[in-house]
Amino acid sequence: MFFNDFLRVLLSDFLRAAFNRRLLISSGIAFLACFITGVSQAQSSITADILVEKIDAFRGLDNAGFSFDITNVSYKAGRDARTNQLSVDVKAVKSLVTFESPARQKGRVLLKQDNDMWLYIPGTRKVIRISPAQRLLGETSNGDVTGSNLALDYDAALSTEESDQPQGQIKLILTAKNKSVSYQKVVFWLEEKAPYKPIRSEYYARSGKLLKTADYKAFKDFNGELKIHKMLLTDPLIEGSYTWMLFDNYRATDLPDARFSKEAIVNL
Repeated sequence: MFFNDFLRVLLSDFLRAAFNRRLLISSGIAFLACFITGVSQAQSSITADILVEKIDAFRGLDNAGFSFDITNVSYKAGRDARTNQLSVDVKAVKSLVTFESPARQKGRVLLKQDNDMWLYIPGTRKVIRISPAQRLLGETSNGDVTGSNLALDYDAALSTEESDQPQGQIKLILTAKNKSVSYQKVVFWLEEKAPYKPIRSEYYARSGKLLKTADYKAFKDFNGELKIHKMLLTDPLIEGSYTWMLFDNYRATDLPDARFSKEAIVNL
């Protein structure tokens, strides 16, 4: 009798311990599942369209008129560095770029209206239609200095390929809505936490060829708004070929619509 009671108590203790252990494991699994779900929901709460708007904001002031300066410094193996300085005015989908240096280019003007672009060269009195994709200096294209409204020009999607997304980053794929933009596809890697600063981007032609990469090296506060300050453009096909773009002096500006016309730029 005593032995049977002892076995009954021992078995009861064993079953109770096993039940508690199972309950602990189940609770741990449930907590982990909730944690993973919470993280997933937090990541999915930011949409591709919102991220594109945030990228645009790093180089603009919404639809308000604004101005800033660009210095481009281009390097190629075996050559001296080349530099130009530009003043840029932007209002909604219109941009005006004035060449400040070098001296031989001073006074040139690029005008952008939506995705149409023109160049004025002093002394010619002619306004020439040009392509946004045409190179301006080194790896910098006309479209790079006039800027673009990514939210208007591209369809955006978040990448589902985890292998392409380094830890702490979000991959965003932009596909052109029409053929008039500079690049058919642009791929961004962004910080996964606010303010979602861009880390790197790749620019592709309609053929699928990778044209260049951009690394966002520095940001700067201008009147309480964070903007891109230093960007490094690299040619993936030519070793030692790269261009620094330095953005500075962002400021809100009252810009009349009449300033952004082919008739006006010949009189600047």
